[in-house]
Amino acid sequence: MKKHLIAAAVAAAFAVPAMAQVTMSGSITAGIVESGAAGAKAQVTTIGGGSNAINFSATEDLGGGLRGGFTGQLRFNAANGDFNSDSGSGAGKNGFHAANVFIGGGFGTFRVGKVAEDSNCGFDPWGCLTNAGSLATGTAGILTAASTQGNSLMYATPRIQGMEFTYQTTLNRVGSERSVLNLNYSAGPISAQYLVASGSGAANTGSGFTGGTKADQAALGLSYNFGVARVIYSLVRAEDAAGARTKDIQYVAASIPLGAAAIWAAYSQDDKAAKTADTAWALGVNYALSKRTSIGADIFDKEVAGGSTGFALRARHTF
Repeated sequence: MKKHLIAAAVAAAFAVPAMAQVTMSGSITAGIVESGAAGAKAQVTTIGGGSNAINFSATEDLGGGLRGGFTGQLRFNAANGDFNSDSGSGAGKNGFHAANVFIGGGFGTFRVGKVAEDSNCGFDPWGCLTNAGSLATGTAGILTAASTQGNSLMYATPRIQGMEFTYQTTLNRVGSERSVLNLNYSAGPISAQYLVASGSGAANTGSGFTGGTKADQAALGLSYNFGVARVIYSLVRAEDAAGARTKDIQYVAASIPLGAAAIWAAYSQDDKAAKTADTAWALGVNYALSKRTSIGADIFDKEVAGGSTGFALRARHTF
């Protein structure tokens, strides 16, 4: 009996307290890209920014329907392994692209810290910058928000009848601020999004947005999944501090599943204030070797001043 009591006491003394559930995930995309620009050569390169990242998430059940935890993301350059998180200083000082604590429940979710912005990447077959070929369709111009905000607060409602609303804003002592509002709807084959970002266009140093000029962006995305293909339409507009139109982009795309393969196609046109239409198109094929590994190839063409025709060969792995 005494032996059992002693064993129980020792076990209690060294018992490990309950820990929050921690998960790690990520992805890497790299390949060979030939931009087609004058004097350019094919090179091994990282493809995409956010597609090369390690994500951390810790969640704890607080009881009463509440949960709390942490989310973070480390971004890296797939070609050389360097950190690729927003720092603003150019010195690579920032390790985490995002790092925030959250409290959630039936009321929604509040986050505080460095928060990655919502974006309209879901209305691009390539997922916005996860593929070099999508750059040809003006994705760099089509991309709205998708940066990161230090000194930030974010609130997301629970999804109700397919509708979800999120809003985030910076709170700091710097005069230049930034906010992002996102309305999402998804039900059955239909998806829609209205996204507005306003404030400084400068990169975030982790102490707030400094310098830069005021910029306002808005994006409307609509898609319908017919089963044999998902068809997408997007409209993106932006203005500078003087009210001059810097983007006026219409974007049409399609994703066609063919078993383990998929064909992606997109066409964009940017009618800026100068009234000169910049057009571009891209065509790609993606093949899933497994649930986590895929390969693909793209061709693209930019019908703009200094535009070019190029190609990309890519490989992607998620974990």
